[in-house]
Amino acid sequence: MVAAPVFLLSVAAIIALPPTWAAGDEAQQRSAASRQLAHPLGRAAYGQLDPSGHSLAQRTGIEAIEPGDHYPMPAPLSGRLITDGLILLAALVLFGLWTLRRHVRGRLAAESALQAEVAFRKAMEDSVHTGLRARNLAGKITYVNPAFCHMVGWTAEELVGRSPPMPYWAEEYIDETRAMHDRVLAGQAPSAGFEIKLKRSNGEIFDALIIEAPLIDHRGRHTGWMGSVVDITERKRAEEFERQQEERLQASARLITMGEMASSLAHELNQPLAAISSYIAGCRNLIASGSAQTDIDAALAKCQHQARRAGYIIRRIYDFVQRHEPKTEPCNLAALLHDLITLIEVDARRKKVRAVHDFSALPTIQADVILLGQAILNLMRNGIEAMSQTEEARRILTVTAHADADQVLIAVADNGCGIAAESARQLFEPFYTTKTEGLGIGLNICRSFVEAHRGRLWFDSLPGGGTVFHIALPLTPT
Repeated sequence: MVAAPVFLLSVAAIIALPPTWAAGDEAQQRSAASRQLAHPLGRAAYGQLDPSGHSLAQRTGIEAIEPGDHYPMPAPLSGRLITDGLILLAALVLFGLWTLRRHVRGRLAAESALQAEVAFRKAMEDSVHTGLRARNLAGKITYVNPAFCHMVGWTAEELVGRSPPMPYWAEEYIDETRAMHDRVLAGQAPSAGFEIKLKRSNGEIFDALIIEAPLIDHRGRHTGWMGSVVDITERKRAEEFERQQEERLQASARLITMGEMASSLAHELNQPLAAISSYIAGCRNLIASGSAQTDIDAALAKCQHQARRAGYIIRRIYDFVQRHEPKTEPCNLAALLHDLITLIEVDARRKKVRAVHDFSALPTIQADVILLGQAILNLMRNGIEAMSQTEEARRILTVTAHADADQVLIAVADNGCGIAAESARQLFEPFYTTKTEGLGIGLNICRSFVEAHRGRLWFDSLPGGGTVFHIALPLTPT
């Protein structure tokens, strides 16, 4: 009868024992078990025995049977668990240290980048000439850059934390400055900026252009206002100088015009003065002959009329050539055109030119009477000069004006030689002239004056020869 084999069962392996072990050959059983356990697979399996298997191994009393055989008894499972736990804990600690190191390195890199960005922005703010000033919602200064400190003459330590009124507010303009300050805090500052007078620490007043923008924090909340401040004092001085130069140019142009008309005006003034002299001589004769009082009164009335006529001419010349600040006021356009035609008729008669006009029922417009009058007078004189080669019967200067719904149109037409196509493109350019004598500034000044009234100046050629210049002026106040 063949004995059945015996198996040792464990969690990780099955160790087969020969059948003779089951038959009771104890020595053979122990030897076979030792050989099986001496095998690497057997030792590995035996090392995974559970506590009950561990007790079984102890009961078998397995020992080394053959020389060189040795089997170390397995350690208790709790010791292995502690060892494995310590290894796992060490691994977790190492992983945590590696993660912490990586986080610290990333944080240091972010801090370094932030410091570089702050340094870059500070260098940029320190290098610009535009003053920067930040205020909170209550109007207290929270930041100023070096350019602003240099502009007003106070240090950042003296300005940061200050509340209105600020030390750089000019006392002479305190009300205007306070009103604009309140508008800024209320969010009503002009988006394009505003000009204001400020004061330096030495008391000097300067002009500044300020543009305000809201300060928004990282949560999207409005925390204050950032203002960029530009010193425009030099620009204002340049603008004033340019204005004065323009005014001098206008006065010079008027003097040139009057100089060119001097002989005609002298002739015009000579007529009323000669008439006055004649009437006075007649009065003396009437008085000497004992004539009636009515005859003397009639002669004196004619003297008075001629004196008024001379005075009117002199007054118009004075008003025309005198320097004055540009002034917009209600202008009776019909009266202005009538005065200009009266002034130009002297020159027109001398050059055999007949002036006709049609400008009844014109509305009152807002204009600078002197500047607008100078522009129209220049066009009239150009028209008269353009007909110097025209036959006398066709020398007619026509001045018309009428009002539309939103503008007044003035036209000055002549029957001259017209304007050549190559000259038309440059006609309004400064210092361009088609005359043998002239500065070439007349039409350029005319256009400047008309555009100053928000109007337009252009010309057309007439089919039968000649040119008509048009002026369009708005009816709304300028």
